[in-house]
Amino acid sequence: MMPPMLHAMIYTLAALVLLSWGGNAACRLLFRLTGLSATEAPTEGETTSAEDGKARAGRVIGTLERLILAIGILTQSWNVMAAVIALKTVGRFKELDDKTFAEYFLVGSLFSLLWAGLVACGWLIYDETLGLDLHARLMDLLGPATGG
Repeated sequence: MMPPMLHAMIYTLAALVLLSWGGNAACRLLFRLTGLSATEAPTEGETTSAEDGKARAGRVIGTLERLILAIGILTQSWNVMAAVIALKTVGRFKELDDKTFAEYFLVGSLFSLLWAGLVACGWLIYDETLGLDLHARLMDLLGPATGG
């Protein structure tokens, strides 16, 4: 039989992998299915290496976004979720005039929110039913400061 703490580390690591690599792969698939991946093609004068850098940065931003959103969901800090979306919008405000980019941005942002919610809820359900109920312990540690 597996020690309980090892079990908790494994299912938590699985959730983190789903949020990061799994989320990036699923998002790329969604972009291909919707035909929005064409917005990632290099424009005239842009090099492939510059585009590779943008793609890597986009994956890192998406991963961080989903991790922060999941933390906000798990701690019931809804203001964290609003702040992530606001920061992304401010960072890309000028680019949102381009309809194709705006659609790409919206699909990616909404997908990240949905994916983070699904993974966080899956982790919560598993943690409460088959795990160590780490979430309850975390909420006890955080107390009323989480705003939940």
